[in-house]
Amino acid sequence: MRDLQAMTPPGECSGVHLVPVDSLVDADSPRLGGMSPEHVEVLAQGAIEPILVHRETRRVVDGMHRLQAARLRGEKVIPVRYLDGPASEVFIHSVAANVAHGLPLTLKDRKAAARRILASHPDLSDRAVARITRLSPKTVGAVRRASSEELPQSQARVGADGRSRPLDAAERRKAARAFLAEHPGATLREIAASAGVSVSTACEIRQRMRRGGQDPAPPRPSAARRARESTRDGTRESTRDGGRAAGSGAPPGPRQAECGRPQRIETLAKDPSLRFTESGRALLRWLNERAPDLEAGRQLMAAVPPHCAVAVADLANSYAQEWQRFASSLDRAAAETAER
Repeated sequence: MRDLQAMTPPGECSGVHLVPVDSLVDADSPRLGGMSPEHVEVLAQGAIEPILVHRETRRVVDGMHRLQAARLRGEKVIPVRYLDGPASEVFIHSVAANVAHGLPLTLKDRKAAARRILASHPDLSDRAVARITRLSPKTVGAVRRASSEELPQSQARVGADGRSRPLDAAERRKAARAFLAEHPGATLREIAASAGVSVSTACEIRQRMRRGGQDPAPPRPSAARRARESTRDGTRESTRDGGRAAGSGAPPGPRQAECGRPQRIETLAKDPSLRFTESGRALLRWLNERAPDLEAGRQLMAAVPPHCAVAVADLANSYAQEWQRFASSLDRAAAETAER
């Protein structure tokens, strides 16, 4: 199994390091008016909190006022938390950090930041950029339209949930129907991959074709119900491909779930609403730290004395029940949100 502990999610490292002030590169700040001398003087009067620095480039991501306050006091070192991730996302992290705390960014600052983010990441949706800049999606859309001739264009949008959706959705659905007509026995994943649509969309198209309908379907069920139906259908397809009884609808076994866990972690790590917020990065670290190493557990099972087996099993069951309650709470919250 892939070592999930070795996967470093984009975001802050938890440790604080004392770093020479002269070794740091000034931030590519989203503040159009530069720093506030008054704010620097206020910060210089008290303890300086750790600043955020991109590890690879040594560029300040968040904390230029604190860095300037340290320089004003003649400090040689400053406490630093490191940020790991591509250099192309440093500005995005800087915007996200500056709108969340400290000296507020002005509306003009945030609009200019949105324009820069759209120029460097044209595949991000209006809603995803809105979350980063604390603007409304409508305002971000207006910025995109006003700069449409200058900004690069993308054929897909990465939403606030981290999922990529094509702009030419109608053409993608048409391609999926054509592929399914030529390959009626194709799995949902094969249909989705051939046309660039999601597995749930492939499931919906196939069901509609089986009913003999090509026109837009009547009002679709809720997102939660579609997700459940898609999961059941996808499970049956993978079961059929694996040579088991077709249509059994049995949930994936432990090995299947274990193999899919790294992919789920990677998907979450790409979600803008997680990777560009402090709470989201904390969640990614928490999930990685608690990813169970089942293979190591199987090896340790041989060392459990028979008279201790019941106690160990009880502990394992209690942990599993806590995780199940946690998962059930998330499922209910997702279903309620989808219904609303």
